[in-house]
Amino acid sequence: MKRLLIVLLLFNSLVLADKLPNVKFKNLENKKAVLDTFFVDGPIAVNVWNLACEPCKKEMKYLSEYNTKYKEMGFEVVSINIDSPRSMSKVKSFVKSMNYSFTVLSDPRAEFFRKTGGKVMPYLIFINKDGTIWKRHVGWNNGDEIKLEKEIIEILDLNNPDKKLPIENSPNNEKQNK
Repeated sequence: MKRLLIVLLLFNSLVLADKLPNVKFKNLENKKAVLDTFFVDGPIAVNVWNLACEPCKKEMKYLSEYNTKYKEMGFEVVSINIDSPRSMSKVKSFVKSMNYSFTVLSDPRAEFFRKTGGKVMPYLIFINKDGTIWKRHVGWNNGDEIKLEKEIIEILDLNNPDKKLPIENSPNNEKQNK
């Protein structure tokens, strides 16, 4: 009986871990925002960062490029900053100077980060268009941008099986060229 209870508890925690928590955010103009409005048209990637995280900034450069490149296919990047409200003017200035193509939200209590299992940054989550978490990434190393783009193509294929990706982006094209 104890074993069954333990198995059920583990299963329940795994199932719940795949759902997004209900967290409210504010955008950089201090207007309320909710995450589920972003994955209506397709899958999204959510990255969590703060100003002190240099690897986060490296990742965000590529995320901005991919947001632009795959937006027409329904993919979007949403960035969540977890700096304190006192640092918000610096955050706004940094974001403006970088001219990112994605939306930046604020979560000063790091609620989303904690509730989705975040421990280390950069922290990136891929979310299907049904709101379930597909994959998580922690940290950043040079070369991760290649893997990241392949996973963007993969999640687009999974979420839009009836849409064909342009041949140069399709994972099937890589197989055909080998």
